[in-house]
Amino acid sequence: MQSSISISASTQTKVAVVGAGTMGSSIAVALLGSGFGVLLKETEQAFLDKGLANIDRLFASRMKKGLSAEEVADQKSRLETTLSYEHFSEVDFVIEAAPENLEIKKQIFQELDQWCHVDAILATNTSSLSITQIANFVRRADKVVGLHFFNPAHIMKLVEVIPGLETSHDTVARALDLARSMGKLAVRVEECASFLVNRLLGRYMNESLFQLQNGASVEEIDKAVCDFVMPIGPLALRDMNGADIGLAVAKYNYQEYGARFAVPPILEAMVQKNLLGQKTMGGFYCYDPETRKRTTVNTDFLKTLQALEHEEKVKVEANNSFTAERLFLPMINEAFLAMQERICQPEDLDAALMAGLGMRKGPLTLASEIGLAHCLAMLEEAGASSIDQKERFRPAPLLKRFVWAGRSSVL
Repeated sequence: MQSSISISASTQTKVAVVGAGTMGSSIAVALLGSGFGVLLKETEQAFLDKGLANIDRLFASRMKKGLSAEEVADQKSRLETTLSYEHFSEVDFVIEAAPENLEIKKQIFQELDQWCHVDAILATNTSSLSITQIANFVRRADKVVGLHFFNPAHIMKLVEVIPGLETSHDTVARALDLARSMGKLAVRVEECASFLVNRLLGRYMNESLFQLQNGASVEEIDKAVCDFVMPIGPLALRDMNGADIGLAVAKYNYQEYGARFAVPPILEAMVQKNLLGQKTMGGFYCYDPETRKRTTVNTDFLKTLQALEHEEKVKVEANNSFTAERLFLPMINEAFLAMQERICQPEDLDAALMAGLGMRKGPLTLASEIGLAHCLAMLEEAGASSIDQKERFRPAPLLKRFVWAGRSSVL
């Protein structure tokens, strides 16, 4: 019989968070700010102290924006910390926020399975790992769900709720209930590599690098997309997140989806040269070591690109036809593939991309404004221009069907 326990801050529900790192501490602050009690667990006191210091920093930032000292004291009074699972039998919902390592998550979920009561929901904040695989580590696969918060969790509105193969409807409903009780836009996303937002983001991020190879400049690309629809350019964003992280994600997506997610040679070369972005003070841009703000385009990156061209690993061509629309074509196409696979409800797709990435318009709205027939024509033209681009721009069958049906918009 399925449990009907409701997840609501109004009942002072206590939620356990496993991991007090950047995401775990941010998730804890988001829960506290929504009225929940939080049991925060770490493996060592030093890690816990670091997490608590980060929580204090986040609350200090909120006080600067108007949160009163009394409100902070009230929220922090609902925070408990622990180095063991001893009190996990008292919680109805657990959010695991450990590093993206399957063996670490396996150990955590096996412990949770032993200590948590039978009706407790076990959620993972993974951004890429299989929910079904993680659920297989416990004897209650029906109670395991993905709860993917976006960083920083106490600010970003989107939460992707991802059921595994065995996740029950009740578990999904309770996960959606929890996220919505936190004031989040909770979107159910069917399980697939990188889920919804990061899957579509990956296509766009890769294409920005391919456009560099086609002769567009770093500043030209970032300015064009900011003018068009994004709050930050893809190359500045890659520098923020780190080229090494970007490469790992790109390789994973290529492994899972194949040729349309081909890894741009530039990205691998940048990692080899330690041009990782802000963390090394140099990526596509140079960064001021004191302010960490970007200054100029990095000449070391330009030299790396020239070296790749010299080695004939890329062919940089003078390109006077770069447009932001061209850069978003792969994202738009992937959106149609996601709809075709029923990864989410069509009406949720744009809202998720806007909440998760800060886009001013989602990919389906962009497709409708550009014109579905024009999107199809551009994809076909790009795919026919070279063998390398054929799979990157192979039109989604659903997009072709929309055009054949004479549709002018998606929704």
